[in-house]
Amino acid sequence: MIPYGMVRHCLRRFVRAAGLTTLVVAVAAGTAACGGGDQAAGTGAAASAAPVAIKDHWERTVQVPANPQRVVVLEWEGLITKSMKIFGVDNTLVGVDSATKKMGHRAAVVPSIAKAVALGSPWSGVNYEQLAGLKPDVVFLEAWVASQENRAMHQEVIDKIELLGVPVVVLISPSNFEQPNIRTAWEHITITGQVFGKQAEATRLVERLNAGLDKVTSRTKDIPDAERTKVAYFATINNVMGTKSIQSYLLTDVVGARNVAGPGTFVTISEEKLLALDPDAMVVAGHEGYLDTSLIYEGKHAGLNWANLKDMRALKTKRLVALGYDEWRATVETPIALLKIAKLAYPDRFADVDIVAEEIAFYRDVYGLDEAQAKAAIEAQKYVGELEVK
Repeated sequence: MIPYGMVRHCLRRFVRAAGLTTLVVAVAAGTAACGGGDQAAGTGAAASAAPVAIKDHWERTVQVPANPQRVVVLEWEGLITKSMKIFGVDNTLVGVDSATKKMGHRAAVVPSIAKAVALGSPWSGVNYEQLAGLKPDVVFLEAWVASQENRAMHQEVIDKIELLGVPVVVLISPSNFEQPNIRTAWEHITITGQVFGKQAEATRLVERLNAGLDKVTSRTKDIPDAERTKVAYFATINNVMGTKSIQSYLLTDVVGARNVAGPGTFVTISEEKLLALDPDAMVVAGHEGYLDTSLIYEGKHAGLNWANLKDMRALKTKRLVALGYDEWRATVETPIALLKIAKLAYPDRFADVDIVAEEIAFYRDVYGLDEAQAKAAIEAQKYVGELEVK
């Protein structure tokens, strides 16, 4: 039997020699060439240890080298890189998707991102030659599969990376399951823990995050349906989060509010439709950039012309809360985001909660930051990106 590390080494050698245009031919030749001779030097992973079998969200069992030392992460929610930081293995990060590289918040909590190479994404195109040059032991890929077309696109990316001799662990975005549930988000943490042999650390992290959710549900679980606050979960620049999204699940099942949006995940919204929904309160999520609520109250144009929505109940009563570029996602900061939403929806039930103090304490506890670092990371959530405000 040909050793796994040797096969991978040879595959990479042949792919680099042949170029990506002849990827399949190169891989076939590389596999044949690996049939004999002395074992080649492996990568940084423990070459003598048996690979770890990982069951991923693509309904496969993936053989991953034990103790991976060179890791690429292409993701949306940030759960993988953040978990790596919390587990103390983020020094293995060598490549990330371009969006992760560009935004400031994740680098504030995971400094290793600053040194990692930007590799594109399934949506913008992955730079396979750069990826091969990094010699990763494993690639994590978070897939957005809202359609068969999306799934086929990600499958093509998986196939190309695996032809480089690199195992791919696929995790599906929490909004893409038939029934969104925070459990599927936390699986990003537990599977990352399995890859790195950090199962105990993963369990502790999930327990810590669930404890944060319990702070909310313990105060909202007894609210009668008739008394639930009607909330619009707006996502810049012109969407509301529909009932198929993980955000809707968190809004209704954890915060105990009512989502005024209809079915779907990202539901395009116009000024007229949002005014017709007339929510009691509104979350402003930094999907395409952080939008400060003061700009909405001032009637600025940012995706929508907010001056045309001045008569919407949530604006008239100033019941808005802005969530940062990362925290609105199903991610490590979700418990803090939900505290903010819960205080917006039910101010009397959360009158004693000091959001600023809770947020700083959370960052210090979960990420091991000092107070100054925690404040800097929180401020970095206000990443505006390419959001245009007029």
